[in-house]
Formats: sequence, structure tokens, C-alpha cells
Amino acid sequence: MRDDIGGVDTGAGGTWASGDYARVGNRWLLVGELLCETAGIRPGERVIDVATGTGNTALAAARRFADVTGVDYVPALLEHARARAAAEGLDVRFEHGDALELAHPDGAFDVAVSTFGVQYVPDQERAAAELLRVVRPGGRIALASWAPDGYLGELLRLVGRYTAGASGDAAPTRWGTAKHLERLLGPHASRLECAERQWRFRFRSPADMIGYFRAYFGPLTVAFDVLDDAGREALTADLTRHIEAAGAAPGGTVEVPSTYLEAVAVLAS
Repeated sequence: MRDDIGGVDTGAGGTWASGDYARVGNRWLLVGELLCETAGIRPGERVIDVATGTGNTALAAARRFADVTGVDYVPALLEHARARAAAEGLDVRFEHGDALELAHPDGAFDVAVSTFGVQYVPDQERAAAELLRVVRPGGRIALASWAPDGYLGELLRLVGRYTAGASGDAAPTRWGTAKHLERLLGPHASRLECAERQWRFRFRSPADMIGYFRAYFGPLTVAFDVLDDAGREALTADLTRHIEAAGAAPGGTVEVPSTYLEAVAVLAS
């Protein structure tokens, strides 16, 4: 599978094997819990978490006594997810797999979820088709996706701009717009409900925030690796301006809002 986040083609899983996604995903652990609440996941329901990463949303579903499968194509992330499940005594199947070719039959699940995961798959139509295929008629698809506005949207735009690979119509943040989800999922849904939410990143300073994402967030890690010194300096300056414009927090710290779209599609019966 081609992995061209922000225009950087690093091969299957390369971007997300860079950095340390576990150190980034733990910043927004609550988002998966909130998504499971909005989706109304119930005990005994068959749930698949696509592009599960380190398992935030899969574990949230398991805490609601669902029968959960988490799928990702980065083995190191799956190992981390398995360790977390074991530490909490939660029964989750974590499988190595591709969001474009899920190894499950049609209608195998009551609910498909993804938190800041499936939106990064390059072939968006095919990824949406796979979600629709593995969920039974009348089931639900619940997604949390970074929107174009806010810190993550701006970060991904800058990565694309600086690596000469702005994604255009395939930009990952299109999943964070109701219009795009209506096109991908709407024709197959009896109901599609979308709501904008905000996640607030809190760091000691702009430099601390940029350093953290540079070290651990794969797309930014890869971007800094491929840029020359001048490019790294310019990208850092742009990110700093964006963070400072978000406003300072008490004690000289920063609090940066990042908009995401929480969506639940109920499939037609």
C-alpha cells in the first residue's frame, strides 16, 4: 500500500512507524471514549476499529463489553495495543491488516469505528467502501476525523506544502467535513449525523509542542527528515506562528484547539 501522508511516500506503514505514535495518541485518549458514547456501543455488539493504532477506541468499546477487533498495518502499534489490553484485562483481538482490504466477510460487524485513523488511507473511496461492506445493514459507522480548521489541519497542510506533495482532493482532513462524508457514506445511510468538536492540546510552550510532534507524530517526523536545514527552519517558524495565534494559556503555557468532526452513519436496512 502507498502511504503518502502529506505527500511523503514512505511505503506501507512507513509514516506511522516513524516517530512514536503511542506518545501522540495518548494525548487524545478521551476522543475514543466520546465516540463510543455517541455511537451508543452496547454489550455484545461486534465492533471493528479500523486503523486502530495503539487501540484507544478499540479499548473504549471493550470497556462497554462489546466484542472488539482492532486492525492496523503497523505491527509495533498493534503490539502496544495488545499490551494495553492485557494491562487492563480487556479482551480485544488485534489483527495486522489493511483498511483497503479488510479480512472479514460482508456484514460481519454491527459497528465500525475509527479515530484519526482511516482518514489517512490514501484511497478514500475504497476505504469507505470497505467500512460499508463489513458493517451489516442497519449497523453504524462512527468516525472521529481531524477537520481542515485547527492545529492538526494546519499541520498537515504545512507538511504537504513543504514536501511538495499537498494532497489536493485526497487531503486526509476532507474526512473531517460533513460534505465529504455525505458523499462517501450518505448514499448508503438512512441517517448521517455530524458534529464539530474541539480537542485542546496543552503544552509548556510553542517550542515544546513542536518538538513533541516532531519527535513522535509520523507525518511531521518524516517531513523534518526529508527537508534541508532551511526548510526545517521555515516549517518551524510557520508552526510557531500558528500556535502563538491560538492564544496563550495561564502561566505562559499554550492551549491550542484542533477541530475534529464526530460522525455516526446508520446504514440503510
